[in-house]
This record gives sequence, C-alpha cells and structure tokens, in this order.
Amino acid sequence: MSKENRLVLGLIIIAYIFSYFFHTHFWIDWASKISQFIWHGQVMINNPDGYFYGSGVQKIVYHEHLYNPRLLGVWHYGTSVITAFLAKFFHINIDTLMLYLPAVISSLVVIPIILIGKLYKNLTWGFLAALIGSIGWSYYNRTLAGYYDTDMFSASLPMFILYFLLASIKNRSLNYLLAAAFTIILYPFLYDQGLSIVYAMGIMAFIYLIFTKDNKLSINLNDEFVFKFIIILSIALMDINWIIRIVLLIGVYYLFKIKEFKLRGLQISALVFFILFLFTGNVFGIILNKIFSYSTSTEAEKGLQFLNVNKTVREAGHIPWYIVFDRIIGSTLGIIIALVGYILLIKRYKEFIIALPLWGIGFFAFIGGLRFTVYAVPIAAISGVYFFVWLAEKWKMENEKWKITISVIGSVFLIAPNISHIAGCCEKNKFLASISKIYPLSSYPYLTPTVFNKNEVEVLDKLKKLSNPKDYVITWWDYGYPIWYYADVNTLVDGGKHNEDNFLVSKILTTSNQFLAANLSKLAIKKYVETNKTVATQLFIKNGKPIDVNGFLDEVGSKEYKAPKLDRNVYLMFPYRMFNIYPTVAVFSNRNLNTGEIYPNHFFYKNRIRKQGNYLLVGNIPVDLRTAEIILRNRIPVKELDISFYDKDGKLKVKKQHLRNEGLNLIILQNYREALIVDDYYYNSTFIQMFVFENYDKNLFEPVILNPMIKIYKIK
Repeated sequence: MSKENRLVLGLIIIAYIFSYFFHTHFWIDWASKISQFIWHGQVMINNPDGYFYGSGVQKIVYHEHLYNPRLLGVWHYGTSVITAFLAKFFHINIDTLMLYLPAVISSLVVIPIILIGKLYKNLTWGFLAALIGSIGWSYYNRTLAGYYDTDMFSASLPMFILYFLLASIKNRSLNYLLAAAFTIILYPFLYDQGLSIVYAMGIMAFIYLIFTKDNKLSINLNDEFVFKFIIILSIALMDINWIIRIVLLIGVYYLFKIKEFKLRGLQISALVFFILFLFTGNVFGIILNKIFSYSTSTEAEKGLQFLNVNKTVREAGHIPWYIVFDRIIGSTLGIIIALVGYILLIKRYKEFIIALPLWGIGFFAFIGGLRFTVYAVPIAAISGVYFFVWLAEKWKMENEKWKITISVIGSVFLIAPNISHIAGCCEKNKFLASISKIYPLSSYPYLTPTVFNKNEVEVLDKLKKLSNPKDYVITWWDYGYPIWYYADVNTLVDGGKHNEDNFLVSKILTTSNQFLAANLSKLAIKKYVETNKTVATQLFIKNGKPIDVNGFLDEVGSKEYKAPKLDRNVYLMFPYRMFNIYPTVAVFSNRNLNTGEIYPNHFFYKNRIRKQGNYLLVGNIPVDLRTAEIILRNRIPVKELDISFYDKDGKLKVKKQHLRNEGLNLIILQNYREALIVDDYYYNSTFIQMFVFENYDKNLFEPVILNPMIKIYKIK
C-alpha cells in the first residue's frame, strides 16, 4: 500500500469508529439501565419493522413461521438472509444481531464519502464530510443501534453507487462502472423499494454524459465511452432476472475490453439497451407511484374509498420546513450552507449532478414525511464541507494548514447540532430557544423507547406457548411484526400489508356490536387463508362492482349470521398502548366506503390525572368534582363515571356510577394514573369494553390472557 492509501485506510477506520461510537454508546447505555427494555438479557430493538426481518431470520434459522403467508419469500430479503448467515455460522444471538447490525453496517457510509474526497484529491474534505454524514440527524435516527431495518442499507449503498459512478466518469474507467453496476443489482436485494432511487441516479448520469463535454455544457455524441457507459448501466438497471443481468454485464464488459466497436454501432446499442431499461423497469410508473402513494389521502379500489394509511403515519405526515432541514444536516443555517456548497460543487465538477436525486428525495419529505430526509444526509454533508473548502480557496490561502483549519471550523459548526441531538449538550436557555429554528442545540439526547416492553413481551411469549403457528391474531397493524416474532402466530394486517384491510380491523376494534367483531374476524381470516390476498376488496366487491358495504356489515353483525368454521384459532388482542393511537385507528372505519363520506369525529381524550382542590385534572382538562362536569369551552356533564382498578390479587374491579342520560363518559384508570374522556361511540366500542371493563359476550369470546398491559381473547 502506498503512503496515501495507508492514510486513506487510517481515516476510514477513525471515521468508522467515530460513527459506530455515536450509533451505539448513548442509546444502549440509556436503554440497558431500564429493565423493561430488556428481554432474555438483551436490550430489545426500537423499530417495529425490524421484527419483520427478525421473523424472517427465525424462519431461516429455526424454521418458525412456516404458516405465515407474508414470509413465503423470505430469501428475497437481504437483511434477513445476512442476519441469518451471521446467526447460523457465527452462533450470534438473533436479538444481539438486530441490536448492533444497524450501527455496524450504516457506519460503512464513511468509506465512499472519504473515497470521494480521495478521488478529488482532498482527503480533508472527504474525512470531515464522512464524520458529519455518518451521524447526521436523520441518518442517525434511522440507523442507530436497535433500529434494525433496511435503512442501514438504503441510505449508505447509494453513496457507494455515487462514488463508483463519479470514479468511472472521472477516470473514464469501465472497471468502476462495473462496480457501480454490480452495486445497483445488489441494492434491491438489500432494500426492496430502492429501484426509484437508482433509476433516478442512472437517468441523471445519462443526462450528464450526453449534455456535458470536458466539464462544459455541450452535446456529447461522439465519445465512445459515453455509449459504453449507457449500455453497461442500462443493463444493470433493467428489471430482469439478476443472473441474466450479471451474465450480460460480464459478457459486454469483456467484449469492450478485447474488441473495438464502431461509434455508430455503440450509439444504436446504447439506444436499444436504454429503451429496454425503460420498458422492463416501468421507470416512470414506479417513481410516480411513490409520489402519489404519499401525497393522496384516499385509496380508491373500484369505487370504494378507503383511507390511505400513509396519511396517518406520523413519519409520513406534513412537517415544518425547519424540521426537514434539521433532519438533513442539523440546522437551517446548515442547509443553506450545504445547498450553496452543492451549487458550487456542480459548477466546478458537473458530474455531481448525479447526486441531485438524493437531494430531491430528501426534500420530498415536505410531501412524504420525515423518512425521506435520510437519503439527503450524506450528500448534504459532502456539499456543506465543500462550501468551506471553496471558501478557503476563494480567500487564496496558500498555507495548507489554514485551509484545513477553515474546513475544520466550518465542519464543527455543521456537526454540532447533530452531536447535540444524539448526546444532548446544553441546559435550556432563552437564547438557544430563540435560535432553535435556525440552529438547534438540543438540551436532551434523542432517546427512543423499545417497541414493546418486557411485560408486553411476556404476554406474547405466553401466547406462543398456548397457541399454534397456524393461529391468527387480529389487532392494529403497528403490532403485527412483533407479534410474529415473539408469539409465532399470524396477523391479518401488519407494517407492510394494510390499507384496505385496515378498514376491517378498525371496524372490529371500534364496533359496539360484538357479534360483528367476532363474525367479521372469522370471515376475514377464512378468506385470507384461502386466498392470501387483501380481504376487504374480496368481501366488498362482487363481479367487479362494489356492494352495499354497510348493508353487508349489518348482515354479518346479526345474531342469525352463521360465521364460517376455521381449522385454527383467531384471537383479538387489545394492548394498553393502543389507547395512544385509538382515534387514528377509528378514522379508518369512520367513513362510508361507497360514497366516500367521512362521518363526524367522535370525542376521545386520554391523559395523566392529578387532583387539585375540587378538580380532577385530566391532562389540562379540569373536571369539577362537585358538579360532575367537564370544563372544555363549555361545561359538559359527566354521563358515566367509572373507576377501574386491580386488587391485590391482580383481579380487575370496576366501580360504575350512572349520573345522567347525556354527556361525556369519564373512565378513571386508577392503576395507570390516567383517565379517559370519551363519547358513547368510544365508550361502547369493542376495545374499551373488552380491555377496560373485561365486558365480553361469553358465547362469542373466551379470555386467554388478561394482563394489565395486553388482553387477549379467543373467538369461539
């Protein structure tokens, strides 16, 4: 190794250790001190989607989930396959791998960033950008220890692709281009929704090559390398079997190495392969589908108006401009510097236009939500540091140490908000609060809880022992993957399969008709097991036309309805934590599917309680204990006053008091030190009746686990 390469390797190791330390130290140190976050001696993960891939690992290694229709193609998910390989051949516990792999893999992003600096003969630039890019606000949030998901690949691999493409163009090298092509083929295996990203980068590379010559804007149609580039990259981007693509790539690459081709033949071939890429890849369809899926509020299916789940996911909601900027590079001042730096970068090295889609996806957060900012973090870091590199050159500093000093000072300014976000740094004060929208320095570290706590996992572990892997649990989709992982049973909806079927689960959880809850559950599972397809559309669409959905539900909810017989058990699961999202759950069925009419919202409020004189404060809402009235804008009478609590033997006790025939209902959850203020719609719902009061029809349901954190009933 040359002296320069030894230096590069040293910088990569330092940057990697820096990234790994921040990704693991603060969160794991905090979580390991909370006993409820630990299961079987290991801190649990903090991302529910991670349990999808964890269940895939269990299937590969332990042959669990054999009846789960959503894990039939588990070998197509690189995250599961890689984790299973490490678990099986290195005998590492799956829980340990899920905890640490995000930090181990995501920190590799420092490699392409530093190599980009080497490519442009400025290692200081690459090294400083690697430090910022590896722990940038959004990048950290989605790759910290325990955030086991494809994000550890989705945002890091595009930087490898970018480096290989830049190196190929700068060095006119087919070797680097082949490396880019193989990485593009690998990318969907590790991140199955990454096609739109590589498509956009590939098309931008083609545009650059055709319209730029000698780093100047000019039509470039007489360069053989341009068309060889288009041919090889088009093959990599085609949506055909990966083995065929690899064979084609190796064959074409070998031909280009040993044989000369006429320019005209290369031009025609490039056009043919580019058209094949567009045709096989459904390029614009995939990109537009991504945009519309995150920007529309309804999901129309042959005349039925379902609610689009993306409009209710917190990370996919509309967010303020300064939060988007914070997530990309830590501050609004930082984003201004980074954008100016990127413009200067393109002005000097026009090939960096290839990275424009990464910026575009990052700013798509204004429509699609926070999750998209992660893709812009590394390129924003590169651009932001470049601004200070350019500044040092602009000031014509001849002393190399002064150039480095300017770059370091600028990088410290960029990285400070990101470090404070991870570790906390400053006590709250008026000055920091006044500038928080343009330069936030967090007083407290970013500490996110585990998906479930120990008490909840104990319930799922007990269910695993009482149930059969063929059985199904019906609950909200947020909890689907953890239920698979810990209980080895199946669910109707989960983090990747919802939308239309959310209507069914929402109706089951919110209806006041327990016949409907039981019968619809059985009917839905029967249909799902038989077809392995979305159930709601099968139930509500006949002969290509929608039926009267409300009339159908009335029929299913009648006492005379004969529910189908099943060869497996179906359970209803009510987690206490679902109270936090219950109004959102209700929104999915609080509508007329046939007309699209959205019914009026119902009243639901939950918060901590404390007594203050003659008032009971539920959060900030006072309840006058003398008159039994809730004070909102007006005084609203309390209709039902219920107090639920567990005695010393763990048995639920409920004290009910009917006060009036109208008003809102006040439910005091004594052991939780919380209270609910709800109208009759929520009060009579399946969830509140069966969880809070354990009030169920004994002819329809049988309690299996009645735990204060999760209650599970089997449908008879």
